[in-house]
Amino acid sequence: MSKAPVALIILDGFGLRDEVKGNAVAQAKKPNFDRYWNKYPHATLRASGEAVGLPDGQMGNSEVGHLNIGAGRIVYQSLTRVNIAIREGEFDRNETFLGAMNHVKKHGTSLHLFGLLSDGGVHSHIDHMFALLRLAAKEGVKKVYIHAFLDGRDVGQKTAKKYIEQTLEKIKEYGVGEIATISGRYYSMDRDKRWDRVKKSYDAMVYGEGPKYKDPFELVDDSYANGIYDEFVIPSVMVKENGEPVATIQDNDAVIFYNFRPDRAIQISNAFTNEDFREFDRGPKAPKNLYFVCLTHFSETVKGYVAFQPTNLDNTIGEVLSQNGLKQLRIAETEKYPHVTFFMSGGREEKFPGEERILINSPKVATYDLKPEMSAYEVADALVKEIEADKFDAIILNFANPDMVGHSGKLEPTIKAVEAVDECLGRVVDLILEKGGVAIITADHGNADEVVTLDGKPMTTHTTNPVPVIVTKEGLELRDGGILGDLAPTMLDLLGIKQPKEMTGQSIIKH
Repeated sequence: MSKAPVALIILDGFGLRDEVKGNAVAQAKKPNFDRYWNKYPHATLRASGEAVGLPDGQMGNSEVGHLNIGAGRIVYQSLTRVNIAIREGEFDRNETFLGAMNHVKKHGTSLHLFGLLSDGGVHSHIDHMFALLRLAAKEGVKKVYIHAFLDGRDVGQKTAKKYIEQTLEKIKEYGVGEIATISGRYYSMDRDKRWDRVKKSYDAMVYGEGPKYKDPFELVDDSYANGIYDEFVIPSVMVKENGEPVATIQDNDAVIFYNFRPDRAIQISNAFTNEDFREFDRGPKAPKNLYFVCLTHFSETVKGYVAFQPTNLDNTIGEVLSQNGLKQLRIAETEKYPHVTFFMSGGREEKFPGEERILINSPKVATYDLKPEMSAYEVADALVKEIEADKFDAIILNFANPDMVGHSGKLEPTIKAVEAVDECLGRVVDLILEKGGVAIITADHGNADEVVTLDGKPMTTHTTNPVPVIVTKEGLELRDGGILGDLAPTMLDLLGIKQPKEMTGQSIIKH
């Protein structure tokens, strides 16, 4: 029997913006998207700030977007939760933080703070590190060392000095703390199993190996002079006058990893916490009895203490589809696979009954502007096979390209990325329509809509622009200005399934 699937298609990083300059979405030739937009009911959705549980004005991101989409409600993000905890004093009473501080006081050892040094708010926020510095001073911890992961991706490419300056000011204000190592997030926050990168960061922190500097600003200047910007700064070690490292991570120390977003925190955390770690040789000084704190729950594989435990999300889209006996497929390439599975399911690793998953490997290139089509054609090929086999009632699909290539800040490759996705979109959606199904075409946040600023500078960050939503069914009327949390209720509406009370979003289809 032929199935008429309802597919939720997420064009990652595909925002809408009137200004055409620097806008890869507007400049790309996308006949399929345009055809669906012109023929079918369409609207826009808010995908940033308070509409997705972030602070007002904060740009959305893939993790937040997929959580909100799958939950069918506004999910208050870790950033907002931690900010509220700091504001209301709960942060200073957090037993996990205090446990780490008591551990180093008991052993006479050092506390290490590491994480992404920026206010991008996607993976971390520098204010959370400052709150930890303040708390360490308040608790009488004497030896506090900062291992700074430079950003250059969720913030401007060359902004490291600003954040280093702010850090040195706070160190002075609180009378505690020193910068021990500095590395680009490309190394310390890899998520694609490039363990050689992670090892360089690990060896800097544990062995004091890497380029040596007495002054962090000199390190940044040297990197820039060599055309290496924040994201790619080689893991480097700050040294004292005598050439010895300021600090390395040793037995009985404590670490607080202040990133709140898990996906890029897992690999480096595993290197520190997993006894059976085999991805690279940690050498003779792998720290023992390390009190390792993760700001949030990173993964089952990370054996650390968690400062902010996850809030359970019940009755996400996957669970509701499963309870109603429907077969569902989640499909994406490596870079966005956790998003259509783990995040879409509200932070749940396991499949629901009736759920199948297809992972297509992302290409192994240094940066995706070198291969803007990424694995979109392979994703489309695999999905076409599944649709033709009439197996699934519901499909959740992610095309990674507009986001991953948009992060390069290069316009031409990002235009190519959007065009490749449009070609694949046409194949998939036309087949769904042929089967009598419906596609909801949307995005999780903006990015490719502003790749170059109006004054010609590369923009590697996400945007706060609205995202499109098209429902490929004629005769419907859609409500404009909804939120990402309205997409799951819309999908259930099209499938004729009652929306659970936990889903507080509303279908965008007017009845």
